[in-house]
Amino acid sequence: MPWCFQCGIEYAPNVADCLECGVALVDAAPVDAGAVGTSDEEQLAYELHEWAGEARRILDQLLTDDGIAHAWQGATLVVRAADEAPVDELLVVAESTGGPALDPDAEKLAYELTDWADDEQTAFSDLLARLGIAHEFDDVGDLVVLASDEDAVETAIDAFESGSDDRPELDGLDGNRMMTQVFVACDRLRKDPRDDAGVSKLIELAPLLAGHRPPFGIDPKLWDALGERSADLVDLLATGDTPENELTAAATTLTEALRRLV
Repeated sequence: MPWCFQCGIEYAPNVADCLECGVALVDAAPVDAGAVGTSDEEQLAYELHEWAGEARRILDQLLTDDGIAHAWQGATLVVRAADEAPVDELLVVAESTGGPALDPDAEKLAYELTDWADDEQTAFSDLLARLGIAHEFDDVGDLVVLASDEDAVETAIDAFESGSDDRPELDGLDGNRMMTQVFVACDRLRKDPRDDAGVSKLIELAPLLAGHRPPFGIDPKLWDALGERSADLVDLLATGDTPENELTAAATTLTEALRRLV
């Protein structure tokens, strides 16, 4: 069965691309970041949100072929610190083969996208790659394209910004940590609707969940639904007279929804 190496969703055999991430699927099931190395080994995280999805897929395949333990948290690659040297070499290879390259002799344009969040840059880079538009990010984070592609890039930017989410960014690592904490809190409430630790943690996290954009690789509709359900459960707890079976049902529903993501 094919898998998305970034978000970990398993697909039917006839599916070629991840519906959530827009990247090509791979044959090997992804591993959890906690399984990369032993408990006493240090890890390294590479933020590759500026890469096109195809470049990340190529890198994933290269790492797999070389037997290098790795995991993905959205566009963040996690490896053992001991593998830094070979990983750095594969980064160079993958980046150079991950999409249409800029002609070094052609006229170029630079777009300042420093006010865009990491996940927005990642999504837009993937969009340009799917459109076949050569591009790269320079040392200061500006998007560099061919001058001949100006009209196509402008159109892509307009379309992308018209559907963007203006909530604050929540990067992959923080997003996964938050979902895990919400899951633990809801699981406690599923077992005991009046659990003080579960109640206080959910009250703390529910506004943060609803007030941030989803991390890269998480379906925005699913993320928003989790935020709404968390807020609804907080409201039920706040009334003080909600029947315990109703609280248990709400906590169980939220726990099961989160179980697929943590």
